[in-house]
Amino acid sequence: MIIIMGLVSVSMISFAQSPLKIGHVNINEIMTALPERDSAQVLLEKETREIESTYDEMTVIYNKLLDEYQKGLSNYSELVRKTKESELLDKQKRLAEFEQNASVTLQNRNAELIKPIYEKIIKAIERIATENGFTYVLDISNGSVVFTAKESQNLDQLVLKLLKP
Repeated sequence: MIIIMGLVSVSMISFAQSPLKIGHVNINEIMTALPERDSAQVLLEKETREIESTYDEMTVIYNKLLDEYQKGLSNYSELVRKTKESELLDKQKRLAEFEQNASVTLQNRNAELIKPIYEKIIKAIERIATENGFTYVLDISNGSVVFTAKESQNLDQLVLKLLKP
């Protein structure tokens, strides 16, 4: 029993002293180097232009109503003036709602388009880390890592090599 305990203790000590192997990546740089990101960006820009076009059309209609209102203000009866003001306020409200919804929609769409690319990068990093015995792989793209030692290996090129056919 004492011999078994001694062997377990020795193996635990030697395991605990195994060196850490640390690498780092810049996920933002990897992302921009992938053609899938370019495709996603083109699609997002197209959808952005569509939304902007609709917003511009809505703005033209609103401005036209506002201009008509201002030109005829002195000639309107109380009922017509209130009706036109109500119509203007409704259009203004719809413009603001559209703008807010468009912003949220584009943010969600961007996340939706980027997510599969990001997951692909993470899988490649995991594969490289496993195959090369890395204990940790740090992402330096967001500035959260304040120091990278010379011993830390930059894995960006390995990840890109794995991702690009």
